[in-house]
Amino acid sequence: MSKFYAALVATFLLAPAAYAADDEKEPPKLSAADITKNLTAAASDPAKVKAYCAMSKTMDEVGDDEKKAEAAGDQIDGYFKTLGEDFEAAWDSGQDAKDGSPEANAMDAAVATLDAKCK
Repeated sequence: MSKFYAALVATFLLAPAAYAADDEKEPPKLSAADITKNLTAAASDPAKVKAYCAMSKTMDEVGDDEKKAEAAGDQIDGYFKTLGEDFEAAWDSGQDAKDGSPEANAMDAAVATLDAKCK
């Protein structure tokens, strides 16, 4: 799954939550090491691998279609719930990271590890 499409889908899904409570603080960004640790932890849990693979497939099907992204929102939220808060925090930090940064590279490597389990 390309980082662009994942970021686009995440934007559609997470943007409403960002406006839900103005008084909530934005969660801290994670380091590259934490992103790697949190995302690759899912690779050792068969239920999380299954959820990640299903989420990845859904995100690929959505592509950059806003209507499809909105329609798949609850489904993708369910995958994130299965994957856990640590996974979601790492995902968000990796998606927000500047291309070529250690955090973005950690995200890409961890996603490649997970993608390899989906075949």
